[in-house]
This record gives sequence, C-alpha cells and structure tokens, in this order.
Amino acid sequence: MAAMGQVVLREAALATDASDQQFQAAVREHARYVYRVAQAVLKNHHDAEDAVQETFLRFLQCKRQWSGIRNPRAWLARTAWRVAVDRRRRAPPISLEDAAVEIETLRTKGASTEEVAAHRQTLALVERLIASLPKSLREALTLSTVGELTSAEIGEILGIPEGSVRQRVSRARSVLSEKLAGSLEMKHG
Repeated sequence: MAAMGQVVLREAALATDASDQQFQAAVREHARYVYRVAQAVLKNHHDAEDAVQETFLRFLQCKRQWSGIRNPRAWLARTAWRVAVDRRRRAPPISLEDAAVEIETLRTKGASTEEVAAHRQTLALVERLIASLPKSLREALTLSTVGELTSAEIGEILGIPEGSVRQRVSRARSVLSEKLAGSLEMKHG
C-alpha cells in the first residue's frame, strides 16, 4: 500500500513548503486507511484507488482549512466514504470482465457450472438482502465486514459513537440472518 501514497504524491507534484510537507505526511500516514474505507464500499481495487486519489485531492484543495480540521484521519475517512458512495452510485453493478474472472476462479477450484451458478445466486441474494437494510445498518455492516474496520474507525467515518456502531452491526447481522433464513425456507420449504 506504500505505492498508493506514492501515486497520490506523484499526482500532486508538490513543491516543498510547510503545507506541502503536511500534505505529504498526511498521505503517508493515512493512504492505507483511506484505501480500506473506499475498498469497503466499492469492492474494486481500481475504483478504490481512484477514490483515494480524489479524497486526497479534496484534502489538498481544502489547504486553507487544515488548521480547523481537528482529526485529519476522521476527515479523510468521511471524505473517502462520501467519494466512494458517490462513485458506487454511478458505476455499473458488475462488469463482464469481473464476472468472467470470478467464474474462472471458481472453475479453477474445481467448481462445476451448477456450483458456479449457485455461488453467484447466493452472492446476489446476500447483496440484495444487505441493500434492503436501512441505510444506518447497511453502512455500519459494510464497513465492519467488507472494510474490516474497527468500531472506533467506523464511528469516525459515520460520526457516531462506538457503542452505536456495535449496536448497528449487531442489529444488521440479526436482521440479515432472519431474512436469509426466511428466504431459504421459502426456496427449499
């Protein structure tokens, strides 16, 4: 992930004054974390990298307000979250290339055509169930499971207390479990 920071720094092509050094330090310190936030939302390496660059570009554009930012890590995480959510809305759900790669990966593991189809259907079902969750539960669950972020980190991003994060993740898992059990009962029962 050091390469991520280098790409952002190279793209910015900065001089060496104090604010530029502050920017470079922020990139080095937070690029990996910002990437994890973007990756949790976008689930695509290339899109997440683009979101990281856009996040740091926004940070650079706010140079005059840096002194008012109490917690740069939280500011960057919230910005990355918003950038990634905006990008996800504009992006197609899955490209044909991604689907082909996924199918080929399953086939190399010895999966039959039926197993590949079942796997794809299960993933689609779980994604639909997650999408049906209320926004507050869906966001916390996505950052927790996909982004593998801690409750404190999620709290920074969403601007809520840690306890609320844990409560939302627990509630989301409970609701998903109930919906999944109900869906499977209807399908097999």
